[in-house]
Amino acid sequence: MLLYALVLSVIFGLFLQFSLEKQVADERQMLREKNRLTAELMVSLSMENPLKEQGELHFNQGWLTYHSLGQEVVPPASRENTDENCVSKKDYIFNVYLTDGSSFQIKN
Repeated sequence: MLLYALVLSVIFGLFLQFSLEKQVADERQMLREKNRLTAELMVSLSMENPLKEQGELHFNQGWLTYHSLGQEVVPPASRENTDENCVSKKDYIFNVYLTDGSSFQIKN
């Protein structure tokens, strides 16, 4: 009888350990996803304003640094490809540092 109770308690302990590890892993994944979305939002907000060649912006959740990769000419969707119809667009590299210690690099 004592052996039966011991086996059941071991099985229950293993099941409990497995379920707790899964919950912790899910929580870590959600935190990583939240941090990634926060970093993308910071980049999106910084792109709303005209940017210099390089700089640094501070937010409540952290800060980001950026620098330009150069200028790219994007032709319009129409068939006429004249210089007046081309749009100039700069690509940037953003290094985002969050207050919790996470960091991301995003190319935009």
